[in-house]
Amino acid sequence: MSINKELELEQPLQDVRHELTLNIVRTANLMTIEGERLFRQYGLTEAQFNALFALKYKTRPWSQSDLGKRLVVTRASITSLLDKLEAKGLVRRMPVPGNRRCYHVDLTERGRSLVDAVEPIYRANIHQVTRIFPEEYCRDLITALEQIREGIGALRQNRQPGVVPTFGEATRRDTRKRG
Repeated sequence: MSINKELELEQPLQDVRHELTLNIVRTANLMTIEGERLFRQYGLTEAQFNALFALKYKTRPWSQSDLGKRLVVTRASITSLLDKLEAKGLVRRMPVPGNRRCYHVDLTERGRSLVDAVEPIYRANIHQVTRIFPEEYCRDLITALEQIREGIGALRQNRQPGVVPTFGEATRRDTRKRG
């Protein structure tokens, strides 16, 4: 269904980029709602599942800060999130030798069992809603969304108020800074 019909807009959107943005946001919101519905059945929030999922696939010890960076949350948020997961017996924090202010975070057996139970259902749901796309199209969408995020990053770095660089200008400027 078109976003115009879904949102019952009285006048169709005239700006295709605005329509694209609304489609991305609406789709992400619907996926979040469905994910939350699934996670709630297991006593989890989306943030809690994401933390357990990330911890399942780590290959080295992670501090609370490492986990927070991967989940893109503040230090206060990661502390609160881990407090709740620890209270449920799903994660444990272990002191880092030689650093009394830092803790490594790991799954408990119960946490690993829970994420192992939820993950296949989560992945099956994702496959169900994206089954219409060939794998190559999925890769193309990933590339396009990465480019949009790069453009957003360029907007954040723009130092001239009111001047918005085009994506190509932002990319060239970022390349010169790194080069």
